[in-house]
Amino acid sequence: MNKLIEEKIKFNGKRLKVIEKTYENSEGKLYKRECVEPGDSALVMPINEKNEAIFIKQLREVIGKVELEFPAGIVDKDEKPEDAAKRELEEETGIVANSIEHLITVYPSCGYTNEKVHIFVAKDFSKGKVNLDEDEEILEIEKIPLDKCFELAKENYFEQATLNLAILMYYFKYIKK
Repeated sequence: MNKLIEEKIKFNGKRLKVIEKTYENSEGKLYKRECVEPGDSALVMPINEKNEAIFIKQLREVIGKVELEFPAGIVDKDEKPEDAAKRELEEETGIVANSIEHLITVYPSCGYTNEKVHIFVAKDFSKGKVNLDEDEEILEIEKIPLDKCFELAKENYFEQATLNLAILMYYFKYIKK
């Protein structure tokens, strides 16, 4: 295992920090890695009683597109990922999840970030209250039958890796056992 020699914070923002880390390999050579540390996030795939997945549409300025996605957000300090998933679901859709189950936890891009995404499925809803963050705007809520979601994921219609993974993990865990 390579040895961590030094860490320097290069940027410390509201959402993430960038740290330059210096390592020493087994031959004594030093090298640097820039590491993005945003903290963990939670994503929730809501499925209603009609077997439809509930999506939100949001403008994602970073890629310059409106994206169809599942509610997701940062896991706050001292918050459990499951609680973050429930909170994000209610904040972004007004849906309270009475039942939530963990599907998988992944590192979406471990070459430069330590972020973990905790992916859940939610069912059995009650009505809550939408409470968006000041920088959020949900353009629309869309429901898609699960069978169509599976086909769309297979065709790479959704461009977000964690969204595709949520749909496919649900398929393999609950549909094709």
